[in-house]
Amino acid sequence: MAGIILGLGLFAAADADPTYGSSALGYLGLFAWGALAVLSPALLGSFIAGLVMLNRTRR
Repeated sequence: MAGIILGLGLFAAADADPTYGSSALGYLGLFAWGALAVLSPALLGSFIAGLVMLNRTRR
């Protein structure tokens, strides 16, 4: 969730400032979204594995 908010915040900051130097913020936003796309399967897999282990310890 934090990555989504970070990416949207960087996109908004890059869009609000029309100067040339703000394009780096847009690229950082794209990098944040790309990292989310690459890492989301691993994060989801570890979350599901954690839920399974938690369920087994409760039994």
